[in-house]
Amino acid sequence: MNKEIQKAFRDVVATSLNSDQVNALGQQMDRRFDIHELSGFGTKIAIPGTAAAETLLHFLKTEERVVEFFERMLDQEGKFIYDSTVKLNYRDDFIRLLGKNKWIFDVETKRFLRDPFFAEQLNFLKQLEMIDLRRSINLPAFSQQLQEDAVRLKLEDLNWQVTIRTYRLTGEIATFLRDIISLLLMKQNLGSLSAEIYTCLNEMAINASKATYKVLFERHVAKPAGVDPKIEYNKFASMFREELEEHGDENLHKLAAAEDKYFDVIFRSTDANIACWTTNYTSISRPEKLRLLQRLNYTMFGENLTELMEDPHREGAGLGINLILTILGRLTPEKHPLKPVFYQDRTKIGFVLKREALVNYVASRQTADT
Repeated sequence: MNKEIQKAFRDVVATSLNSDQVNALGQQMDRRFDIHELSGFGTKIAIPGTAAAETLLHFLKTEERVVEFFERMLDQEGKFIYDSTVKLNYRDDFIRLLGKNKWIFDVETKRFLRDPFFAEQLNFLKQLEMIDLRRSINLPAFSQQLQEDAVRLKLEDLNWQVTIRTYRLTGEIATFLRDIISLLLMKQNLGSLSAEIYTCLNEMAINASKATYKVLFERHVAKPAGVDPKIEYNKFASMFREELEEHGDENLHKLAAAEDKYFDVIFRSTDANIACWTTNYTSISRPEKLRLLQRLNYTMFGENLTELMEDPHREGAGLGINLILTILGRLTPEKHPLKPVFYQDRTKIGFVLKREALVNYVASRQTADT
């Protein structure tokens, strides 16, 4: 765990919570937590704030659990529990520190989501740095050129990044995406995973395009018709579905192009891992965030859980996510293999797979086939 985060967390807890409050929040996370037993102070002695914070930090162990405990502190902020109102000292300082370490804070849900998806200048092929499909490109010819240039790519050339920027995911673009993934993975002896990786990235791209289209549809169609999705979600969803059934994405694509509302599809390789994600340059609503977090098996608690349980549409989140989670479940043991990140002006969602685990998985599958 980052030492700066350890020290700052210790200060926040020691100056903001009494020992009973620490114990209560700790037990929310893990019923085994007992501050009196773990600190050695017993039940009849007041536990100093620094000792309570140190005991908690030793119990939590990982950065992820420290962040979750702080989220629970935020959920209780301003509430009266165990003889005092929770007032968080150094709150904003700690949020900024977490941000410096890629923990992105979403104000609406009071959740921190780590952002492992960041751009790097990695490419051996300069034309892969940004493939901008907002303008007309002869994709078959471009793909053929990449095939020829990739002859220079060796097995040890692991560091590259492909970014595709587009308004829509046409069949031709999907084929192009599949060909790039297949080409680059084959050069790393991971070609047998091309179908799985492509399927996940394709489903994420479809969801990214729909998220953009929904924002445009609400502004240009639903709102003029007097339909507010926050009030009449079923009607809005029905209108949006009818638009796609009758016209496909043709009308919405024109709106996206007129307002330059694109999304990015990124495929990155480094020595340690392979990462795929989409970046959608629109924000999504608080209810949609909560539905997504629940669908991705994130722990829900406090006000978020209450609101989610009262949401009649909570089961409808995440078209295509089941398929992605099923595939990723075979490739990584992570509890949350598909990771969302909420910024004020954009949303990212994707996955990071450790290279060593992928190599071992391919080897085991080859052994099983023989």
